[in-house]
Parts: sequence; C-alpha cells; structure tokens
Amino acid sequence: MTSLKQRLHQRLQEHWLTHVTLSNNQIGLALLALLVGLASAGVITLFRFAIEIPLVEFLPMANEEDYEALAPFLRVALLLAGGALLIAIFHPLSKELRSLGVGHVLLRMERHQGYMPLPNLLLQWVAAAIALVSGHSVGREGPAVHLGAGTASQIGQHFHLAHHRLRILAGCGVASAISASFNTPMAGVIFAMEVVLLEYSIRGFIPIILASVTGAIVSEAVFGAETAFVIPAFDMKSLLEIPYILALGLMAGLTATAFIYSVKLFQKINHLPLWIKWGGLTSTTAIASLWLPQLLGIGYDTVNDALAGKVVVLTLFALMVGKLLLAAWAAATGFPGGLIGPSLFVGAALGGILGQLSAWWLPEYPVSVGFYAMLGMCAMMGATLRAPLAALVAMLELTANHNIIMPGMLAIVIASLVVSEIFNLPSVFQVLLSKNPLMQTPSPVQQMLRNTWVAQAMTRNIVCVNRHISHDSAALILQDKPEWLIIEDEKALLSTADLARAMADSPQELDLIAIPADREELGHIALKANLQDALDLMQGSQLQWLAVYRDNNFQHCVGVVSREQIEHFYRYQPENV
Repeated sequence: MTSLKQRLHQRLQEHWLTHVTLSNNQIGLALLALLVGLASAGVITLFRFAIEIPLVEFLPMANEEDYEALAPFLRVALLLAGGALLIAIFHPLSKELRSLGVGHVLLRMERHQGYMPLPNLLLQWVAAAIALVSGHSVGREGPAVHLGAGTASQIGQHFHLAHHRLRILAGCGVASAISASFNTPMAGVIFAMEVVLLEYSIRGFIPIILASVTGAIVSEAVFGAETAFVIPAFDMKSLLEIPYILALGLMAGLTATAFIYSVKLFQKINHLPLWIKWGGLTSTTAIASLWLPQLLGIGYDTVNDALAGKVVVLTLFALMVGKLLLAAWAAATGFPGGLIGPSLFVGAALGGILGQLSAWWLPEYPVSVGFYAMLGMCAMMGATLRAPLAALVAMLELTANHNIIMPGMLAIVIASLVVSEIFNLPSVFQVLLSKNPLMQTPSPVQQMLRNTWVAQAMTRNIVCVNRHISHDSAALILQDKPEWLIIEDEKALLSTADLARAMADSPQELDLIAIPADREELGHIALKANLQDALDLMQGSQLQWLAVYRDNNFQHCVGVVSREQIEHFYRYQPENV
C-alpha cells in the first residue's frame, strides 16, 4: 500500500511538473497567477495595516497621513526614533541584503530570472513600515512592488517553476501590488509589463491581468471601492487650453529632470557611512517638518488638497521642492521607501501651481486647478519612471473620465520627450542601478531567449548509456533510432552513426570512449532553465552541448541542446516565441 501511494504521489508530481511548472501550459500559469494575486494583495493589505494601525491607534491622528495634528516635538521625536532604528537594523547587514525596492526587483529579474531572496522580502516589509510610520518623506508603492514580486517569486520557487514562467509570475505579483495600492487594475498590468518585464507579450498578458484583477478585488473588499485619491469633477474647458497643457508638459519634464539629477547628486555621498547618509536625511526631514509637516509620510492628503485647489501657490512650491529633494536623497542612498508616491506628490504640486497661476493671469477664463494637478501627477510619473503608458492608464482609471485622455497624452509625451531626448536621461530606476556592474539592459535577442523555455529548442531523441555496452545492447539501442547517446558516467555525447560504425568493426563489447568517434564534452542544466541560461552556461564553460535534466538533482535526462540549436532558434523562429 505504501509503495502504491509513493508511486501515485510520484506520478502526480511528474504530471504537475510536466503540465504546469515546466511547460507552456497557460491554464496552469493562470491558476498560479490567481494564487499570486491573492497572496500579494494579502501581503500588501497587511503592510498597509502595519502602517495605519500604529499611527491611528497610538497617536493623536485622525488618519495615517495626519502628521499636521502632531505637536512639533512629537513629529521630530518620531522621525529621529525611526531613523535611528533603521540605521541600527541596516548597519550590520551585507550590501546584498540591503538591496530593496523596485531596483532590487529589476536587478533580480535581470540577473537571477526572478529569483528573489526571502530575507530581503522580510526586511523590506519591516523596514518600509518603520520608515513610513516614523514619517519619512517616502512612498509605499516602491516597497509594495518588492513585496508583490517577492511573494510571487517565493510561490514560484516553491512550485519549482521554470525560469521563463517565474519571470511572468513575478510580474503578476507586481501588477497585483500596484492594483491593490491604487485600486487601478489596468495600470497594474501596464506597469508590470512596461517597467518590470520590459516587454508586452500575449503569453504574459493573461496571467498578469488575472493577478491584477485579483489584487483589486482584495483591495476593494478590505478598503472599499475608492481609489487612492479624491478626484474632483473637472474637464478641459476649451481647446485654447492646449498651449497651456503643452507648457505644463514642458515644466513637468524639467521637474522630472531636476529630480533625476538630484538622485545623481545624492548618489555621490554613498561612500559615506550609513549613519551619516540616513542620519542626515532624518535630521533634515525633522527640521523641515517644523514648518512643513505636509512633507511627512506618503502625503496623499496633501495631494487631495492640491487636486481640490486648497493649497496656496507658495506653499505648493515649498512642498514641491522639499518633497523632490527628500525623496531624491532617500532613493539615492537606498533608504527603504519608494519614489513613485513622491513623484505623484511633486507632480500634483506643480500642476496645482500652474492651475492657480492660470486663474490669476486669466481671471475671466475659469479653469479647474484639479485638472492641471492631475495632469502634473501623471506627466511627472511618466517622465520620471519612463512609463508613459502606465501613467496614462493610471490617470484614466483614477479619474474615470475619458475626456482627460487627449490632454493627458499631450502632457505625458512632452514631459517624457524633455527627459529622454533633450536631457538624454534614462528612467530614475536605471539611474539608481547605473552604479551596479551586474545591471545591463537586455538586448531584444536576450529578452527573447530569456522568455523561451529550453525544451523548445532541445533534442529529445536520446538514450543514456554506460561507457561499456555489449554488442546486443547496442543493437537494441539502434532499433529505436535515437539521434544521440549520452555516456552518463563520462559526461560525453556520441552520435548513433559513430556507434553503428563501431559495431560493424567490432562484434565484442564496446568501449564508447575508446571507439573512433567525434565525441562532444557535455555539461548539464535543469529543465526549468531558459535558452539564455543555457547560452550563458555554454559560454562560461566553453561547451557546445548541454544535457537537460528534469530537476536540479540531475538524475533524469530528458534531452540535449547545442549552441547551434539555440542560434538557429533565435535566427529563424522568433515569431513563434
């Protein structure tokens, strides 16, 4: 009975490996995407509770963003305590373990096929919660991206997912996290593909959409149907506003450029000890909080006030400059917070300023300040993150107003062109990773190879044999007409044509290493690998052939793949990928 159960369990496991984790079966991946959507949204929900409950239950705050209600000394004490705790936590840690946020996700996607370590994931959850509870001027969306992708990666690793599918599953986690954070499922999908996966593919769309919708459902069930911002009713009054919208796009591009250059400037202090970098950031934030408490925390309450036109111009300008510098300092020095929220804050302040100035310059022409604040938010996000489509879709979902699409497109495109073409700057994430020698932007061929399962190019018509075989055994092998023989104890590859010639010359036992033949040295790789993994291993080991094994134990060989087969695949079959 026990033996029968073991065999049944083994068969079920092989069926799972063959049809779900180590294949291109979309149904299996869709089921995993639903699981990832639930798990990632659950982690984000717990993360939000970890920020909101301490602030609302233990401090005299009406909500988690009401730092203005705190006495000045309490704001300063909270910041200093949080900063000191974070320095104490991070000081003994290695550089690898300190890697957090969107940059960590992009690096692991680029160099490790979406494998994300559990210690970094746990550290991100704890550290970001401390940073946000203590009032540091950072966002929660960057940590949310890490938490979503990391949760998805842990699930994928548990199920031994193939590398090309693990990358897609990590994208599912990102989409669910963004969707749960803003209640914008479409923007979650586009952000995952535009910023993290760096590609759009039909194969990736289905699972990522499912995960994003699942994240939105969980968020709506827990926090309600409201989006992250309170959006007033607004619209473009006349086509005469188009020149002013173009000017807004130009200003947003210049502001995004200033933000990216500020990140580059603050990167120059990374050689200093952690207590100086983060201690200086915390102290500066504490001093600024004495006059501008709106800078503390995520700041979405201030964004809502800017959308409603409740903040005066001079205050908006001071908040814009303060948030830009503090967020750039935090991002450049690896502080455990995000920069997506601050980019929206800065954009809302910029748009609010221009909206109010237009009312002063043209008092007889009524304009909506919230309209320009929303355009500024999305233009700043699109230009800073190099994610124009994600910004446009987010704007559409947040406003539920299709009339904003045309002016939004103009503002986002102009801002993006200013950053990328006039100042020739990459996205802020690429700037943050530019000092890391491991981070390289993949070429289209590399991208295609990473998304292609090694099984799609390998030869399966093989037989594994020992070095010494009898004449009769060789004859039986040739009856099945295999293409290649793998001499397992010698890690060598032999063609069946060479075996047939040796049989004609010798009727006795055959030594497959001694017979005249063109043998190939053979490496090994797991079936979960992709073609880029195989090519990297071949180049690093100076090999032309790899044996492909079902698992990492390298016990069950299922095929062989050569460098020539990989090159043929990407030259002649890219349309099938």
